Amino acid sequence: MDRLCAPAEDRNGDGTSPSMGTVLRAFLSSAASSLSLGARPLRVLRLLADCGVPERLGFHIYQCPHCPGRHAVPRSCGDRHCPRCLASKSRQWLAQQTRSLLPITYYHGVFTLPAELHALILLNPVQLHPLLFHSASQSLLAFGRQRLHGDLGLTAVLHTWGQQLNFHPHLHCIVTGGALSDDGQHWRSPKQRKFLFPVKALGVLFRGKFLDGLKKLSQTPGALTWPDARLADPAWRRDWFSQRYAQKWNVYAKRPFGGAQQVLSYLANYTHRVALSNRRLLAIDPSQKTVTFTWRDYRHGGRVQPLTLSAQEFIRRFSWHILPPGLVRIRHFGLLANNRRERDVQRARLVLARMGRRAAPVPQPKPPAPMLCPHCGQAGLHWIGYLDARGQTHFKTTVPRFDSS
Repeated sequence: MDRLCAPAEDRNGDGTSPSMGTVLRAFLSSAASSLSLGARPLRVLRLLADCGVPERLGFHIYQCPHCPGRHAVPRSCGDRHCPRCLASKSRQWLAQQTRSLLPITYYHGVFTLPAELHALILLNPVQLHPLLFHSASQSLLAFGRQRLHGDLGLTAVLHTWGQQLNFHPHLHCIVTGGALSDDGQHWRSPKQRKFLFPVKALGVLFRGKFLDGLKKLSQTPGALTWPDARLADPAWRRDWFSQRYAQKWNVYAKRPFGGAQQVLSYLANYTHRVALSNRRLLAIDPSQKTVTFTWRDYRHGGRVQPLTLSAQEFIRRFSWHILPPGLVRIRHFGLLANNRRERDVQRARLVLARMGRRAAPVPQPKPPAPMLCPHCGQAGLHWIGYLDARGQTHFKTTVPRFDSS
C-alpha cells in the first residue's frame, strides 16, 4: 500500500506530518465557535479537514490486471483550496497551456491593490475580484493597442495572500512580448527588451479603471457592503475616492522570461498555489493551540524564518483566501482568450515563422508515475469504483471476477 500512496515526511518526529488537514482536524471545531466564519468558508474548511481520511470520505478501489488483488486508497476532497489536491490539477492545466506557447519573449507584471481597499475587497469579493481582473487586463490591452497597434495575449492569476497569510489581493500577469495586428498579418514587438510598458503610466491607467468601476458600483444602492458606515454618505464617499485617486498604485514589472521553458516553470509554480502549502507547515502544538509555518521575508533578502500563530488566528487568516463559488481565478485575455485562442495563436505562429522565429521544441510536462501494485509490484492499476464513508461500494461498471483457473 505504501507504493500506492505518496510518502509523507515525518517532520514532527512522532509518526505524523503536519498538513492543512491535521491542523483543521485538531483545531477547527473549537475555533469555529469563536470565529465569525460564513457558511461557505466553514464548509470548505471541513472538506479540507476530511481530505484523505477514510472514515470521512471513504476509499478509491483499484484493480490490478496481473494478480487478484484489489487495493484501496483514501479518497481526496478535490477542492481547489486544498494543498493536497492541487498537484494533479496543475499538471493537467499545464499540459493544456503548453499548446499555446509562442516563440517570443514573455513578460511578467503584478497588479496590486492598496491596503486601504483590502477590507472592502473582503466584504465584496464577488463584485470586486472580477473588477480587478477587468481593470488590469484592459489596462494592458489598451497599452498594447496604443503602442503596438495590435492585441496582446495574457494570462492573469489571482493571488489573495502574502507570506504571513495576510490578505494581499494582487494579480500575476504573464504577457506576450508583442501584439498581433487586427488583420493577423503582422507581429509587433516592443522597441526595448527590458520592459514591455512603462509601469508608472500603466499604474495610473489601472487605478483609473478600477476606481471608475468601483464608483459605478457604489452608485447602485445595496450593491456594495462598506467597511465604514460613513461611506454610505455620498459626501464621505467623494472624499474617500479623492484620496484613492491621489494614491500611487503599485504595478510591478519583473524581468522578462528567458523562453518557453522558463514560462512553463513559472506557470507550474504559480497557477495552482493556495495560501499555504503543506511543505511550509513546521509543527502544530495541541497543548498550546499554536501552528508554526515558514515565511519568506523579502524585505531582508528573502530570508526564510518561522512564524507561530494561535490556531484560531491561523484558521482566521486562511479563511480569508477561500474564494466565492464559481469565481474563476485563472483567466485569459486578448489573443489567448478562450473564444479566439485556437485561431489567433495559429495566426501568430505563421507570422512569426515568416519572421524567422520558429518555435523550439518545448519539453512536455512529465506524466504522473504509474501506480504500482503493492502485491506483485507491476504497473497497471486501474480505478474501478469507490467505497463511501457509510461502507457502501460504488462500481463504475460490472467488474469481472479474477479467473484463477
